[in-house]
Amino acid sequence: MLSVRSGSESGEVEQVNNHLSEDQITERVLGTRDEYVLRHLETCEACSVEAEELRSAISSFHDSVHASAQRDWSFWKKQQLAIHERLSAREWYPLHWAWAAAMIMVLIAAIFLTRPPKAPQNSASEDADNALLQEVQRDVGRDVPQALAPAVLIAEERNAILTNETARQTETVPKKSK
Repeated sequence: MLSVRSGSESGEVEQVNNHLSEDQITERVLGTRDEYVLRHLETCEACSVEAEELRSAISSFHDSVHASAQRDWSFWKKQQLAIHERLSAREWYPLHWAWAAAMIMVLIAAIFLTRPPKAPQNSASEDADNALLQEVQRDVGRDVPQALAPAVLIAEERNAILTNETARQTETVPKKSK
């Protein structure tokens, strides 16, 4: 048997024993024309027998595949009928459709029943919202904006002082006699 070194660029053949490798015999049966292999097969009976056995095995495989592919029309008609019978045996009856519809309804019910409930609104946020709305309502109803409320108090106090002074002055002024 000879083996070729892999990775050898020169195609150098290493002598292991006096017979061909399985790859060399396969290549010869498949049709390669290597002179060394041809000369060896002419002189070595063991390698010639092995090559002939491989060739006959491949030939008989080819013949059986070819024979299987060349079936007559009746064989293919029987195959077609067998396939049709298997498919028709699996038809859906109304009971099958009812069963499928029931399963879909169960699935939908399970989805709706397993949903988490909506979170209740926080009463603290509702109270804060209501307080804000009341404050806005009061601000809209005021005559004077809240920012000017201290100024209004000062103005009212000033007016009160002025009215008191004016009243005192009118009291202290002597009345003219007629």
